[in-house]
Amino acid sequence: MYSKEYMKHFSNPRNIGEIDEADAVADVHYTGQGCFDKVRIFLIRDEGRITRVAYQTRGCSGTIAACSKMSELAPGMSLHDAAEITGGVIAESLGGVPEKKQHSMDLAAEALRTVVAKLSEGK
Repeated sequence: MYSKEYMKHFSNPRNIGEIDEADAVADVHYTGQGCFDKVRIFLIRDEGRITRVAYQTRGCSGTIAACSKMSELAPGMSLHDAAEITGGVIAESLGGVPEKKQHSMDLAAEALRTVVAKLSEGK
């Protein structure tokens, strides 16, 4: 039912934690379908490129796997390109996910867009 890549990121999440010296921090929540997943995302940039992403989450296996994968996809990208990462991109990079987990992919993408928007606004 779940791909090896999905299970790898769920079982051993990457970049989990916080960054004290983050350039921006954002919180996002999902409250649909009986879920109450939360993500706090931390981002560091240098010369317009993301150098590091970390996150904290309270959520299901999908949210953990999605945030882990997103935290590997974004570093090295421009802020503009990172903001273009969608839940579909994350799901595909995890080898596909069941429809019931797509909201988790979308939540991770929303977290990234939200923290990038804070940087773009100068906050």
